[in-house]
Amino acid sequence: MSIEILAGKKALAEIKEHGLRPERINLMVGASGGPKWLMLSRLDQYLCEHFLPKAKQPISLIGSSIGSWRMACYAQKDPLSAFKEFEELYTNQRYDGDLAIEKITNYVNHVLDSLFGGQRAIDVVENPNRKLHVVAVRNRRWLNGSSKLAQSIGLLSAASANVFSSSIVEKLYRRVLISQHGSYEPYTFKPEIIQLTPENLSQSLIASGAIPMVMEPTKIEGGKDRWHWDGGMVDYHFPGPFNAGDGLVLYPHFFPKVVPGWFDKAIPWKKAKAKNYENVVMLTPSQAFIDQLPYGKIPDRKDFEALTDDEREAYWDTVLTATDELVKELHEALEKDGGRSAVKPIETIL
Repeated sequence: MSIEILAGKKALAEIKEHGLRPERINLMVGASGGPKWLMLSRLDQYLCEHFLPKAKQPISLIGSSIGSWRMACYAQKDPLSAFKEFEELYTNQRYDGDLAIEKITNYVNHVLDSLFGGQRAIDVVENPNRKLHVVAVRNRRWLNGSSKLAQSIGLLSAASANVFSSSIVEKLYRRVLISQHGSYEPYTFKPEIIQLTPENLSQSLIASGAIPMVMEPTKIEGGKDRWHWDGGMVDYHFPGPFNAGDGLVLYPHFFPKVVPGWFDKAIPWKKAKAKNYENVVMLTPSQAFIDQLPYGKIPDRKDFEALTDDEREAYWDTVLTATDELVKELHEALEKDGGRSAVKPIETIL
């Protein structure tokens, strides 16, 4: 199959007996990944239009970096339209000359204004059934600089320390959760909290995706007077465990691999634990599907440098069209038997 439905121990047992039911979803997760999210755009649209409307219960939404932007689209009054607009804005971004930080920042602000400006921000923040949680990190007082030198010192320190313990990364870059009513429902512990408001929604999304050395950080109204950065530094693909009560966690992911933190990408022994994913249902393209894509990979940030704008846009459009097959197979699996015959143990990728 092109799409894989992977489930942890508890989720697998439930799906085998009852199928994957919208009313059982209490939490959705969105990972960091930049352009990789294009693998999920059509799946997100399908879930908005055909799956989640059947879920009348409140669902928490948590994301870091681009995942927080996706979850904010899910929290819109019309999420399907938001995702279609986001896909269009994202695939057609162009930069004259080099990828200067100022140019990227200007385009990010343009996308924010289009997707989350005015009444849309109010709709996201006040949505009673789709509760947004945005993950970012902030500098400590003694490392609260945005210069390239300060960033380099912080990144080098965190990367070196992470070889021994990911907890040291969090001591250097404090996890911050920006959420409705100061909630930390998705976690089993309480991080630093900032209350989400219409006024700080854009700041929160900028912070969550502010990749060091690539984008400008920001300060968030209601939080400490510190620079805030990409939440993927601590929750890249989210190591779990997740608090979903007695329900399930729905995790659309762009490839069949889980890397807990941003600094873990080059450390193969840093993996998510199966016991932390027992209530998770992951929807992901198979490796075989990815291998047959142009260049044998999914979109990533390197495409901006390796390809011309015309080549990149043609490649991304080809990928988007190809992912329609993921939607088709997911729909068929759910229609056939609720995914009972398609679901596999998530341990195969952990």
